[in-house]
Amino acid sequence: MVTSQDKNLTLSVKDFGPIYNAEIELRPLTVFVGPSNTGKSYLAILIYALHKFFNGSKTQRPPKFYGRKKLFGEHEMSEEEIARLHDGAEQFFSKIKMDRLTEEFPLPDEIVSLIRPLLSDVLISDVLSAEMMRCFGIDGLRRFIRHGSRESAEIALTPVSTQAKYNSLYKFAIKKDTFTTSIPDTTPLQVGRNAFNEWYHWRQNLSDGELADSERKKYLMDVLIYELFENIISSFANPMSLPAYYLPADRTGIMHARNVVMGSLIQGASRANLRSERALPVLSGVVADFLEQLIELDHLARTRERPKWDLPQRLENEILRGVIHIKNSVTGYPVFSYQPTGWTEDIPLMNTSSMVSELAPIVLYLRHVVSPGEVLIIEEPEAHLHPGMQVAFIRHLAAAVRSGIRIIITTHSEWVLEELANLVRLSELSESDRKGIGGADYALSPDQVGTWLFEPKKRPRGSIVKEIPLDVDYGGFRSDYDDIAIGTHNDWATISNRIEEN
Repeated sequence: MVTSQDKNLTLSVKDFGPIYNAEIELRPLTVFVGPSNTGKSYLAILIYALHKFFNGSKTQRPPKFYGRKKLFGEHEMSEEEIARLHDGAEQFFSKIKMDRLTEEFPLPDEIVSLIRPLLSDVLISDVLSAEMMRCFGIDGLRRFIRHGSRESAEIALTPVSTQAKYNSLYKFAIKKDTFTTSIPDTTPLQVGRNAFNEWYHWRQNLSDGELADSERKKYLMDVLIYELFENIISSFANPMSLPAYYLPADRTGIMHARNVVMGSLIQGASRANLRSERALPVLSGVVADFLEQLIELDHLARTRERPKWDLPQRLENEILRGVIHIKNSVTGYPVFSYQPTGWTEDIPLMNTSSMVSELAPIVLYLRHVVSPGEVLIIEEPEAHLHPGMQVAFIRHLAAAVRSGIRIIITTHSEWVLEELANLVRLSELSESDRKGIGGADYALSPDQVGTWLFEPKKRPRGSIVKEIPLDVDYGGFRSDYDDIAIGTHNDWATISNRIEEN
């Protein structure tokens, strides 16, 4: 039996960005709470980068051996090692029976001992570090390291369930300008049909004598290493290999600016020879991916087969009180508009209320982009929403979680936390006993929700992240919002007392 914990991972970081220490279980609904500038978005972007790497491994070709004078710098393989690897693989593949090609076969130890360093320190480290820098929009690894630390940062992933097939600890370390990966010895290196077919395809094609024997062996090693790279990534860990999408803060401004950016690109392209050279601003990968997905939305709306569910329509009916439309413009880029209920004409999205424009991309993503079994990361979903609308919207996010979408949010809203607490508490009632209670159809079990508080510390300077348990006696998730409410109430009492004294 597969439980929700079998699909969860624990992410641990140390001295990473503004975070001193964190150990977080990524659950179907994961909530980051705390003051500004404590690392909530920083950790969310890291999670996105990990998803992009592990899910996109099949399109990220690792570095190639063939034709290089030095093989991966410090990890250069000698001609003798290449020959040993080739001969061992040749002997290994010759023993595989054609009728067993559907199986995966563990590689013998003599091959594993030669390949494991290349997989961990070169193929995974190089590609993953590049993806992380792209997502954060930075140009150097040392910028990931917390200021005031000992010039190093650590990241680790491990499954929550001991029954998971990938029950190993994976560690990534950043020291100054180097990124290293630790793949446990318990992680199997195995090959299946693809490696078998590729090996014999190239073995046959390279047997005509055009290449020297040593070059031929290098090329075949290339094939083997690439197939192993794909295999180890795909078996790394299920939920981190799921597709993920990120809705950044200020997504409304980004959507409105998109038209200006597209217009500038078109105008610039038509006057390419007349422009003076100037530096272009660099977008973080998170924002760039969001813009790219916005551009593709019209195409997705027309071509992608989507699961039939009514969540986007319910969001429009119950919160937006209208429909979000996508139309293709003369430039080929989509134009977004809003049609209020009862109207016959649309309003350009940039002329709508901040609530409509803020929720529009979420509705569009749920309708055209995100499917059950995938991950949606949303920064500050409560932005520009009245408290009553925040409560209603969180119920719809709970419905998305119940449908199979894994969601991560950052928030500053006490209303979000209070409604989440109610939804978790509701799960303790039977369905019949929930009748008449707000949110009765959106209950979430305690193991589906994880709420994590980012607390700033002065010594050492940085945030410590800890879970906020559901406090039944208190009546919700106890955060630092209570201290703020108590402080403002005490200030009111002091002011009132002095007014009466005077």
